[in-house]
Amino acid sequence: MSTAPYRRIASRRRPARPARGSDVAPRAPTFEEAIARVRAALGARPARGLEVPGFRRAGVLVPILARASGPTLLFTRRTDTLPHHKGEISFPGGGCAPLESAPAAALREANEEVGLAPRAVEVIGALDDVPSIARYVVTPVVAAVAAPPPSFVPAAGEVSEPFELPLARLLDPANRRASLWDPARLPPEAAAALLEVQLPFEEVDAATGRWRVWSFHVDPARIVWGLTARVLAELLDRAFGAEPLRR
Repeated sequence: MSTAPYRRIASRRRPARPARGSDVAPRAPTFEEAIARVRAALGARPARGLEVPGFRRAGVLVPILARASGPTLLFTRRTDTLPHHKGEISFPGGGCAPLESAPAAALREANEEVGLAPRAVEVIGALDDVPSIARYVVTPVVAAVAAPPPSFVPAAGEVSEPFELPLARLLDPANRRASLWDPARLPPEAAAALLEVQLPFEEVDAATGRWRVWSFHVDPARIVWGLTARVLAELLDRAFGAEPLRR
C-alpha cells in the first residue's frame, strides 16, 4: 500500500468517472462475476495510504456475500448506547490494536461484532484509506464470503442489527444520491483536524465550501451515508463502473 502525506491529499487526482448515462439499472452480476471484477479493479493499482498525525489506524471489512438470490454486502447498525456514532450504519470493523494490521483488525472485529469467522473470509484487497471525524484513518478491506452463514449474531451492546443489501440494488442509479453538507456543523476540534484531509478537492463545492455527501437509499429504514457510503461508492465506481453520485 502506498502512503501519501496528508497535506497532499487535496491535490491528488482520482481516476475519471464513467460518463453519465440513463438511470437504467445495470445487469446484476453473479457472485463469481462480482468477485472477479473486484479482484481486477483492486489489482490494477495499489491502495492509496494516508498518514495523519494524531489519528489512529482502523480497519473495516467490506464483505461481499454469495446468496442464492445474488451477491449482497454486509452492514451493521450500531447500538444507541455507544459513545460515538450511535445508531449509525457501517461496515464491520474498528480500531487496530498495537502492531495489528488493518486487515487483521477488520477480520477480528467482524468476528466479534457479527460472528463472521475469519476462516470463511477471503481477503481480496484494500480500497483507499479514508479519514473519519472520530480521528481515525480507516482502511477498507474488501473480502469475498463464498459460504456465508444463514444469519449473523450481533454483539450485545455494540451492534443492534447486522443486515445485507443486494449488490444489484446498490448498483441501481435510482438508489444513489448526493447532497451538500456544511462542515461548520462539525465540532470545532474535528473541523480543524479534517479540513485538509477529509475530502479530495473534487468533492467540495467551490462556491459554498460545502462537502458532497453520498447516500444509498435501497431501504428507507437503512440509509447508507457518510464514510460508509463513500467507501461503498469507491468500490462500485472502480469495480463495476457505477457512477456513485446521482445529481
